[in-house]
Amino acid sequence: MRLPVSRSVVLFLFGLIPFSGILRAEDIATTEAVKAAQQEAAFIGDVRQITFDGLRAGEGYFSHDGRSMVFQTERDPANPFYQIFRMELDTGDLTKISPGLGKTTCAWIHPDGDRVLFASTHLDPDADKKQREELQLRASGQQRRYAWDYDPQFDLFVRSTSSGETVRVTEALGYDAEGSFSPDGSTVLFASNRVAYERELTEREKALFNVDPASMIDIYRMNADGSNVTRLTDTLGYDGGPFFSPDGNRFCWRRFSEDGVTAEIHTMGIDGSEPKQLTQIGAMSWAPYYHPSGEYLVFTTNRHGFANFELYLVRADGEGGPVRV
Repeated sequence: MRLPVSRSVVLFLFGLIPFSGILRAEDIATTEAVKAAQQEAAFIGDVRQITFDGLRAGEGYFSHDGRSMVFQTERDPANPFYQIFRMELDTGDLTKISPGLGKTTCAWIHPDGDRVLFASTHLDPDADKKQREELQLRASGQQRRYAWDYDPQFDLFVRSTSSGETVRVTEALGYDAEGSFSPDGSTVLFASNRVAYERELTEREKALFNVDPASMIDIYRMNADGSNVTRLTDTLGYDGGPFFSPDGNRFCWRRFSEDGVTAEIHTMGIDGSEPKQLTQIGAMSWAPYYHPSGEYLVFTTNRHGFANFELYLVRADGEGGPVRV
């Protein structure tokens, strides 16, 4: 596509002539756009959209072999909340994984390619009531300001795509979600604020929790069958979105400040040892994930503006600064 810019500016951008004229504001914007496009092309290519239906979709994660993905989407007229689907990337065929009742989030495919881990509230006695109330609200022309719902009825489930059997693997009051399997499939990391429902909170904790239930979310590890649950983080403020490193020895996650205004990327050994902060951007940096080499991670940050999230890379050892993708 031809850019609306003068020939002199184009030649200058590509280093063919020195430039001594005065750039207009629109020329400067074009210069930055071309530089950004060139830098992006050095990292990624063949960008294409793969979901189209429904009000919104997100949390898309590949299977171990890269041939399918799971994601959450709002596309059921009878349920205004996210449900989990699995897509075959070569055909586009879809399989609904979640039961269809209640809310769901954050699915993950087991390395065996069959079982899918996801969080759901379908066992909530009020699940159907909450759906009807939300549908009535939207039918009235109103819509809530988008914000994530840390429903305390969320628990983790595993469904076999071959047999259709669904097994519950957590059963605690509180938000249990954001789960992922280890590379060998034996272990699960997840996020939970269950501790807020298990003990008496301090006055400070109570004040924060009443404003933001995410403030009490920490990272937990358990066996794939739900046994041997171990808490790995213990910091006031949201710790969430944990993912294993390719060798299964460490994990990455995002840690929010107590006020929820900023977030940074962290890693830690799966036994809770050697925590390391990889970013110090002072913005909302989150959704980290390891490259298969284990040498660096990709994450997103809004350091360029509140509503402008861009992808960055950062070294897993924390050396050097983040590089914009």
